[in-house]
Amino acid sequence: MCLKAVLLEAGSTKFQSILLRIHEVIDEEGLKPGDRIPSERELVSRLQVGRSTVREALRALELLGIITTRRGQGTFLQPYRSHRLVELLAFYILRDETARDNLLEMRMLLETGAVRLAALRAREEDLHALEGIWSAMKKKVLAGEVPVEEDYEFHRRMVQSSHNHLLLRVWYPVIQYGQTVRENSLNRCGRPQQALQEHRDILDAIRERNPRVAERRLEAHLSVAGFFRVGGQGYRET
Repeated sequence: MCLKAVLLEAGSTKFQSILLRIHEVIDEEGLKPGDRIPSERELVSRLQVGRSTVREALRALELLGIITTRRGQGTFLQPYRSHRLVELLAFYILRDETARDNLLEMRMLLETGAVRLAALRAREEDLHALEGIWSAMKKKVLAGEVPVEEDYEFHRRMVQSSHNHLLLRVWYPVIQYGQTVRENSLNRCGRPQQALQEHRDILDAIRERNPRVAERRLEAHLSVAGFFRVGGQGYRET
């Protein structure tokens, strides 16, 4: 079944109901990305629906990148950042210039709020993780490489350190929509070295439990990275 057909079928009330019931099972089990979900046979039994219906629902979720099947192991939840649904939405949303500006502003608002909370709530394991990510970033920069993945991981862990689960869930698709902005920024001449120091300064402010300084440093970092205010209407890529 092609992706277009899946999306069209997903519009039916019956299909939506099955997808929602599968989601409820996942929620009841307390499953997280990387965890194995109940088998097709288990879902048929629990949902009291036909096997073909469950199979088509699982196929739709797999095509969207929400789950993945590993031969001989079962079906697993994918990390939020790998969802093809994000790619599909981004294709339509980012065709509009105003939406792109809103997206950049949204990231600024989410992350400045998150870093304030992180400065107040970060635990020792959060600080340790951020230090490790920064060290990995430094290693790549010194090797002349662009630390795209480390940059992502630093911001993800920073938001996670806010210990606001909903904030983290909202952040995932926003950062994925803006992935191109991040990669273009880090590829600018001299930018990796500058970004390394900016991340160090942000981490130091979090460690010092200073939310105002942490917010100010993060806003400066995002501004240099490609976000700046335009007449009070948002942020644009430089």
